[in-house]
Amino acid sequence: MAGRDGDMKSSRLRIAYFPFENRSNRYTDNFKKILSHFGEVHEAPPLKRVLLKLDFRRYDVLILNWTDNSFVNARKGTVSVPGIVKEFFRIGVYKLIARKTVFVRHNVYPHDAIGPARVKATRIVARYERCFDLCWVHSGHMVEAHRCYVPHPLYEVGQAATALPAGLTLPEKYFVVFGRIQSYKRIDRLVEMLPPDLHVLVCGTCPDPAYRKELESFGKPNVTIMAEFISDELARALIVRSSGMLICHAEDDMIVSGSIVFAISLGVPVFAVETPFITWFRDAVNENMIVAATDFADLIGRMRAQQSQIAAVDVACSQSHFSDQSVIAHVATTFDRLELTSNRGDAAPRMHIEEVK
Repeated sequence: MAGRDGDMKSSRLRIAYFPFENRSNRYTDNFKKILSHFGEVHEAPPLKRVLLKLDFRRYDVLILNWTDNSFVNARKGTVSVPGIVKEFFRIGVYKLIARKTVFVRHNVYPHDAIGPARVKATRIVARYERCFDLCWVHSGHMVEAHRCYVPHPLYEVGQAATALPAGLTLPEKYFVVFGRIQSYKRIDRLVEMLPPDLHVLVCGTCPDPAYRKELESFGKPNVTIMAEFISDELARALIVRSSGMLICHAEDDMIVSGSIVFAISLGVPVFAVETPFITWFRDAVNENMIVAATDFADLIGRMRAQQSQIAAVDVACSQSHFSDQSVIAHVATTFDRLELTSNRGDAAPRMHIEEVK
């Protein structure tokens, strides 16, 4: 950075981040860009390297995402004792190489947990987050003494595809379900109840062939299923042309959905079954960009009532809440709380959470 290079470099933070690469989710790259305003962002070193090579280089702050997914056996849906031991050991080692540690809690409990494992996993995650100096959450409804709200960053949106794929025919008005097609999202319930006067496009990869077959078995001509990889350019085109993004699942594990923020990034409204996050977002940020429904019948009614484009002022208000400037300001506040110092460069001024509404 320009000017007084020696002083600036000495005051910039050394930040370790995990996971450093995530091809299936641009959240990682977006957040590394945010953190680069505070210092140098490095990959959190693998445990093997730290232990075998005695790689105890000190970091100012180490930030972990999604490590709690190891607490559940994805195939069985049960609590995984080896996974729990591994992650608690990991944070113990990481606390030796970092002045401060931050856990980003994306879910109440891992998606793969089933039945009683959900309650157990929730308790374990709660204990796990207390091993860190601070916890970040992406919804204001989860804030507690040890947890700070930091907005989920907007997704960078480039040029949308100019034409839809050959053979894909969509009506002028349609709604879109975008993202990995998985059973916990309850897309089947939406398809089952969908009346013939509404059209829904379901698009994204589907890791479970049986669930794809279940959706296709309804045989509804007003449901288009694209169970395949969707490029960024095509995703933008499909969503921007739609009347809104649909979020069908209201499971108690979800804190925030990346699909919601992606829709906001594109200026497209979200129609969702109520969750604590959806209710908080509607009340705290913008009620026109988040259309909350009490159940599937209400969701369908609100889809049918959608008539006009969302006003530019509503789009701007929502995007401002998730903007880089807003995220940087919240991160700065949490770093101040951790007594970390840095040259923030062009970072936004620090502010209290209440000021970003």
